[in-house]
Amino acid sequence: MTSPILRRASSLVAAAVLLTALAVPVAAVDGGTYVQLANQRRASVGKSAVGLVAIADQISVERANAMAASDDFSHDMAYVEARLRASGICWRGYGEIIAWERGYPTYDASRTMQQWWNSQGHHDIIVGDYNGAGGSHATSSATNKLYSVMIFVKLCTAPPVGTGGDTNFTRVAGASRYDTAAALSRLRFKSGAPVAFVATGSSFPDALAGSPAAVKAGGPILLTATNSLPAATAQELDRLNPSRIVILGGTSAVTGNVANALRAYAGTVQRWSGATRYDTAAAISRSSFSPGVAVAYLATGTNFPDALSGGAVAGRNGGPILLVNRDQLPAATAAELARLRPQKIVVLGGTSVISEAVRSAAARHATTGSATRLAGADRYGTSVAISKSVYGGSAGSSTVFVATGSNFPDGLAGGPVAALVPGPILLVTPNTLPSAIAGELQRLDPETVYVIGGPSAISDGVVNAMDAALP
Repeated sequence: MTSPILRRASSLVAAAVLLTALAVPVAAVDGGTYVQLANQRRASVGKSAVGLVAIADQISVERANAMAASDDFSHDMAYVEARLRASGICWRGYGEIIAWERGYPTYDASRTMQQWWNSQGHHDIIVGDYNGAGGSHATSSATNKLYSVMIFVKLCTAPPVGTGGDTNFTRVAGASRYDTAAALSRLRFKSGAPVAFVATGSSFPDALAGSPAAVKAGGPILLTATNSLPAATAQELDRLNPSRIVILGGTSAVTGNVANALRAYAGTVQRWSGATRYDTAAAISRSSFSPGVAVAYLATGTNFPDALSGGAVAGRNGGPILLVNRDQLPAATAAELARLRPQKIVVLGGTSVISEAVRSAAARHATTGSATRLAGADRYGTSVAISKSVYGGSAGSSTVFVATGSNFPDGLAGGPVAALVPGPILLVTPNTLPSAIAGELQRLDPETVYVIGGPSAISDGVVNAMDAALP
């Protein structure tokens, strides 16, 4: 790596250019790592630590993505200030450092931090009079340049350092549902994957049923438009370099045109589908699970929240998710349960979504005759019940994923990632933290919380509320 080329925008802002020859796309968000590395440098010169601040982290994501999209390596301090003002927080100062590099087989945030530290302008920002920070990086699809950003802020009230005791909050988000799914894929499948699953981002059933299958095969779920392959999905498939792609759902969900486009990214492209969402879920199960599985999960096919949280647990426990109606066990689901002969069956959600009659009918297909129910007072309470079913011990879980319970796209791709990390998926509203979720976070006491989606899906206020809820 050559010496960085420096560019000073003001006494508060500095930039480094890290030059080499080839870049590898990496996760779009790495705020906790950046802040930790900055705090190590601050401590070495007697400066107090800064806390990881959600709004600084999110602005860093937006700035990195903007530079990667335009290949314009420049500061946009007006944008940073406008975003801080729009957030509604009280702040007294801010600074930005940026960098780009290419040519390394892997990305190492400590390499970027060291270059920033060696440059006087960057050094001044890192040790400046700030109490919060965030960071991010993104890669240009045109030039393979990797752009790094850190935003430092001085909040009127200092944030807790270490965010939630020893907990770090990291947003995994993109400009669209397709970008967010790709970001989740990059988070877990850093070195590629043997298989990738592709489902429509316009509806939920196929991707939800596909989550345990993706975990079993060791690949992500990516989202597509019905009639066209989004650029973010195409770029992630190119990076993953899978030998096989599985399309979840029929041609009304993912057209033949998209299937043809997918053939450019893998030697084999398959489709697992059926005449209805219930048939498709059964087809996914048949293609992935052999008779005698330890458990099979049942979720309503008419709404998404229970299966969002259930996908992570089903994948971790090695069982499929099958779909039912509230008052009926569909023939395709009954046939698949008869083939599977699971030891036990777990119903996701209360009687308002899956009746006792359906639970009882399903129980006849379990070899132990057991069909238990995981449910809470609402979708948020149900996500807690699902979390406790696997992470119920005193040790809790070191990692938690949080998704909005008000819409499905961001959480669709989270199931396989959460199952493999592993950690539960908990649901929140865009602007409030349900008390049941606050209590579960306190019980789990995680080291890392991944917030799936941008501020419109889960606001900075909710992130701050989660921070405050942690011990």
